[in-house]
Amino acid sequence: MALEGSHEEHIIVNGTLLSGIQNISFSQNVQEQVVSYLGNDFGGTTINGPTVVTAAIDKILLNQDFITGLTGLNNISGQFEYGDNLANFSQTVLNGYAVSASIGEIPQISFDLSIYGSISGAETSIKSTALNDNTFETFSQEKLIVTYDKGVTNPIQSFNFSETFNVQPIYGVGQTTPSHISIVGPIVCEASISIEVEDYEFEETFSFLSGSKNRSRDIKLQISGNSSILNTFEISNASLISEDITAAVGDTIIANFSYRGYKKV
Repeated sequence: MALEGSHEEHIIVNGTLLSGIQNISFSQNVQEQVVSYLGNDFGGTTINGPTVVTAAIDKILLNQDFITGLTGLNNISGQFEYGDNLANFSQTVLNGYAVSASIGEIPQISFDLSIYGSISGAETSIKSTALNDNTFETFSQEKLIVTYDKGVTNPIQSFNFSETFNVQPIYGVGQTTPSHISIVGPIVCEASISIEVEDYEFEETFSFLSGSKNRSRDIKLQISGNSSILNTFEISNASLISEDITAAVGDTIIANFSYRGYKKV
């Protein structure tokens, strides 16, 4: 459920207090199966696997955001704080994150934490001893920059970038918490970009059928501040997966296209 109301919400991850939290929600996946007796009579249910709690979090994207540095870690721990309620968590993994940026709006980052270990009540807050990730303050966004081997000369309106990880917990016989958590490659990277059409050329989505065109692109997505680049996201050897153009009477023509690539863990 989402945490709502007037209480303050805080999240400490690996000793760092996260800033700019917009929303937190929790879900729990209980694995159970039906027990049947002879004659197919219903005999109830039994738990046939460990329960995993997932925390979905939305926050403001900061310059050099702390969350993107959690990639590949398999034993994240910390504490949730909501009003006077405290909960410690352990054996947690980042499932992936997604960044959205549009001209004139504050960039956002959304991410999921899967908690394979314990999540239990606590009596003492660790907020006062945590580092603060707002060393990198939210920024005055000047423009979005997209570059790749073909080059982009049209004005960028918005982009989204995401990385998704394949998390595989390993359990021993009778264990309710994993003995080991692996992040198995490749990491899936996706980017969607919207641009104003001036001299845009279609990417020939179906050219792969004849093999006549190299579809690989090295793409760099950047958010620029007043005098420097504040965030950079990259995809190597990305391929075009979709493309469309929208236009309305009196409006600027907008091209939207999406790329997907892969990288090692």
